[in-house]
Amino acid sequence: MKYLIHTIAFLLLLTTTACGDFFLFEDESDIWDGVSMRVLCDSTYVMEGDTMALNVAFTPMNPDDGSVYWLLPDTITAKVRDNKLIAKNAGELDLVAISNNGRISDTVRVTVFERWNTERLEYSNMHDMVIFAHITVDGEEWDSETQEVVAFVNGSPAGKAVEKEANGIKYALIRVFSYSDEYGGLISLRCYDRSRFRLFRIERDIEFNVSPTLGTLSNLYQVDLQPYWPMYKDDDADDYIDDIFNSEY
Repeated sequence: MKYLIHTIAFLLLLTTTACGDFFLFEDESDIWDGVSMRVLCDSTYVMEGDTMALNVAFTPMNPDDGSVYWLLPDTITAKVRDNKLIAKNAGELDLVAISNNGRISDTVRVTVFERWNTERLEYSNMHDMVIFAHITVDGEEWDSETQEVVAFVNGSPAGKAVEKEANGIKYALIRVFSYSDEYGGLISLRCYDRSRFRLFRIERDIEFNVSPTLGTLSNLYQVDLQPYWPMYKDDDADDYIDDIFNSEY
């Protein structure tokens, strides 16, 4: 009997502090409570063959600095390797980011569009229109290394902006090609920014006429390229992507 009493007394001693208060064993707080995650995409439109780095942001922070897993519904349109999305074929897919413990996730729609093929245009077209231009993209000077500017006529690539310099003057030379000297139509200048994976275009198309030249070295034609859609989710954006997909090469 006395051993039972000693055992009970020992257990009571373990559950009390030096002050005699009972110590309460509480559940450990959940470090993931209130944490959210968002995929960081300045844009979700990527050209075939390009690679886009994938990143996420945690609010307020990543509790355990663990890895993020990426899921794709198929690997025909794109694939993910080393936290990078590699665009393969034109199409749309949902990219899913999942925290390493599977507690939280985020999904973004990614559109892969066809490459703008401007190779050998001068060999298959006998006539052209020349534009001597000064180009700005979203209010900033055009960067020919990362920003591809292409002229489209009736949905087809018809020319490409090339950076030039003469007499100390830097300018863009845009030659817009045509099969016929009687060809007419509208020129739409579009820009694909590979550093931010964003799309831009001029607000007003240019009338196509063979022979005339727009701009001179002393008076360059101003080309202001603006984001094609502000939220990337409206009907105009969908129409534009359809236009890209259905362009003739």
